[in-house]
Amino acid sequence: MIVARLKPKNSIKSKEQAEAAMARLNQIDTQLAGWDLDEAEDIALVRENHVEEQNKAGRPGLETEKALLVKEIESWALEAQTSWEKKTLETPFGRMGFRLGTPAVVLIKRVARSFKEAIELVKKILPAYVRDSPEIDKDAILAADRDKTLDVGKLNRCGLMVDQEEQFWIETNASKDLDEASKKLKCA
Repeated sequence: MIVARLKPKNSIKSKEQAEAAMARLNQIDTQLAGWDLDEAEDIALVRENHVEEQNKAGRPGLETEKALLVKEIESWALEAQTSWEKKTLETPFGRMGFRLGTPAVVLIKRVARSFKEAIELVKKILPAYVRDSPEIDKDAILAADRDKTLDVGKLNRCGLMVDQEEQFWIETNASKDLDEASKKLKCA
């Protein structure tokens, strides 16, 4: 579907014309919401039917059996891997093996019970591995601005200012239905 770029005609010149345009927007949102809700309901029914058919056909049992087989094969592989020529074992039905995961820094619980404790130890023993990342506390600046305690001149000398733009918004009565339909579609 190709949507042309739209340029406003600037044809609305009165409140009555704006209300007429809102009425049309409401009609459009109602139609769009109806289509989206119908689609979401159809998708939900198809999914329910598939789940029901798969449950009748034994899917839960197959998933349980699969998980058990994977654990059994893994247990065997842990014992047998020393006899493998490589870290991967080829079979007529697929491959299995061992590979290194992504390296991670983890706690040694008997030394440091939390990362907070570990940070203090690293500061003392390996200070080169502690980040010092200063950042501007924007929340504090905005709070001071709200409380009228912010020194705007000093803030400006720092190259900063508090800015708040007014934004146009529009909500038709049907747009709530449209939002609900969109949420249902995303969940479907």
